[in-house]
Amino acid sequence: MKTNALAQFARTSGYVPLAWAGSTMAMDYLNIGDALSPVMVALMSGQDVQRLPTKTQALRMGCVGTIGHGFSGGEVFFWGTGSSRWTNPSAPAAERLEFEITPDSSFTVTATRGPVSENILTGRGEGTVGVYGDPVWLLPRFYNPTVEKKWKLGVIVHLSELSDRDPEAHLRAELLRYKIPLEMRDDIRIINTVSAIDIQGIRGKIDEILACERIVSTSLHGMVFAESYGIPCLHFPSTGAESGLGVRDLHSDEVLDLRIVDLYRGLGLSSLPVYTQPHGEQTDWHDLTKSIDEAWQPRRLDEQALIDAFPVDYDPIIPAAGTTIWEHPVLNNLIFQHDVKEINRAAKKRA
Repeated sequence: MKTNALAQFARTSGYVPLAWAGSTMAMDYLNIGDALSPVMVALMSGQDVQRLPTKTQALRMGCVGTIGHGFSGGEVFFWGTGSSRWTNPSAPAAERLEFEITPDSSFTVTATRGPVSENILTGRGEGTVGVYGDPVWLLPRFYNPTVEKKWKLGVIVHLSELSDRDPEAHLRAELLRYKIPLEMRDDIRIINTVSAIDIQGIRGKIDEILACERIVSTSLHGMVFAESYGIPCLHFPSTGAESGLGVRDLHSDEVLDLRIVDLYRGLGLSSLPVYTQPHGEQTDWHDLTKSIDEAWQPRRLDEQALIDAFPVDYDPIIPAAGTTIWEHPVLNNLIFQHDVKEINRAAKKRA
């Protein structure tokens, strides 16, 4: 059994306190990349998960997502978490503030998504913890069905490229690179990471991804899903004037989304094949498909190291005979939508 404060709290209380980028009462959708944070913690611990704010004095855990920069106050245990270099990454470049660990914070980092986040969240440089991986990479250990392949290519888009938050992907009109010729519409599926606010919505989106023979993705978690399930894939950067297959240097993190750099450097790569297409030009889908087949190689993550780094007692969910994890009561009892004011009040009271 683990002896740290978080593990002891979970054993005593019967739940894991977790902060994640969940849905608010004003939202009618989930981003499954964020929602898989409580799912993975529940799958690993066999326990209920209750949501706390990122800023509080209460003991809590951080898991999936680029969320580390949002934490301050109290004792925090990070497992597989990513972080921006900025406390306010959405602000204009001239107004961004570099992330610093506040004096009233106590961070215990057991694993991060990659070495970039490790450096940010520890403040001690890369390699000081040395355990990397997005927790969603472990999902196939719990759910790995045989799914009929429906599409030759799945194109997973980032939320910023959507015109709404419908589970069916509706893209911004100016993004011509996603235009699919009529004769190829039965072979190519545009997918977003949006689902209904329930566990079956999450399952349905994962099954949709697994029904693709290949994946190209702008989304970080689109790449994690594809790589972890062994689906041939390429990253589809949102920047770059050139067209076609190329290679990006992962030690020059300005040429790619920092989240992608972090993930693949955590897998031990120094460069990454990508397929680039300007937003205002139509994609050569035949060339893209061919490029995936030529360039992709299976990636390996030290899964056992990530499991061993889990800061709560490891007591994984095992489905009953004839069922899957998605029918398990622990997952079905998870709450994905919250009143933010209420969780802040509850955390303040508990702290």
